[in-house]
Amino acid sequence: MSFLKRLYYYSSGFVIGIIFLLFIFNGKRASCNYGPSARVIDNILTKELTLESNIDNLNNSDLIEIISNGRVIFNKSEPNNKPCGKYYIESESMDLIIINCKNEAIIKIK
Repeated sequence: MSFLKRLYYYSSGFVIGIIFLLFIFNGKRASCNYGPSARVIDNILTKELTLESNIDNLNNSDLIEIISNGRVIFNKSEPNNKPCGKYYIESESMDLIIINCKNEAIIKIK
């Protein structure tokens, strides 16, 4: 079998597979968060957020935006605290300390 025929068979199978995957994953919120920082942030955002601060002009959507754009600093965090892990998140606008419990995340502004 010549190289061009093999390339044709490979290309046609590849295109059919891509189209098949587009139909399967179309409209689904599929994401690949393999990094530890992204996994912690996703875990925090799935829980009820409670703000413990005297700043009144922050609403829930602002907090979600700040947490989503931040990154977890594991050197300052204590993830193995019982019963709730403590995470330090740096963002462009502010730094947060988040106590990540089983059902809720308590946010303190540093």
